[in-house]
Amino acid sequence: MIVEDEVPAVKVLQSHISHFEDLRIEGVYNNAMQALAALQTSHVDILFLDIQLPKMSGIQLLHALPNKPAVIMTTAHREFALDGYELEITDYLLKPISFERFTKAVARVYKLARQPLVLPSGSVEKQLLSEPFIYIKTEREYVKLLLKDIQYIESIKNHIKLVTTTDAVFSLQGISEIEQKLPNSFIRVHRSYIISALHLTRFSLSNVVVGNKTLPIGKYYKMQFLNWVRSNMV
Repeated sequence: MIVEDEVPAVKVLQSHISHFEDLRIEGVYNNAMQALAALQTSHVDILFLDIQLPKMSGIQLLHALPNKPAVIMTTAHREFALDGYELEITDYLLKPISFERFTKAVARVYKLARQPLVLPSGSVEKQLLSEPFIYIKTEREYVKLLLKDIQYIESIKNHIKLVTTTDAVFSLQGISEIEQKLPNSFIRVHRSYIISALHLTRFSLSNVVVGNKTLPIGKYYKMQFLNWVRSNMV
């Protein structure tokens, strides 16, 4: 079910969903009151829920639901993301929602449900999951880095630094740009840092330890990180 009052955002979600053969849209609602009534009688596995809705917010809707489906929140504002953690939100998507990021969120739902996700044929996400390396453009050339060797990525002004187990590589691109190219084994924990699950050794509610480096967890990334950790627990 989609609960979203912005028509362009609804169309984006409908387009993304259409690529998955085992996903069917049960309903589309532009306000929480209608969605609440529909959820009393409809079986929904995944709820794509905007936070800012007329009359009743997405957070208020969740408080009113006795039995919640897997919830993926959609918002244009990072500051609202942390509000959903206590409600056990599966993931949240920042608008505009890319197909790659959408696929990661849906994959997380399937993983929590212990069900295999059939990825769309030829999707970027499927390619990323099957390819163990990435090419990084440096000042003069492209450098091949094995994903398993990347410990974390740091944003420094107008470029990024990729720290590996043996070296560091600099690239003139934004951290958000490379974030879209990485598989689910990487997670953004701060506006300046992306870390690898393979090299995450310890964490608290305020920082993570990757290799021998302690990095902060940003306020607006805490919920996403904790959900990501939960989805990878056995």
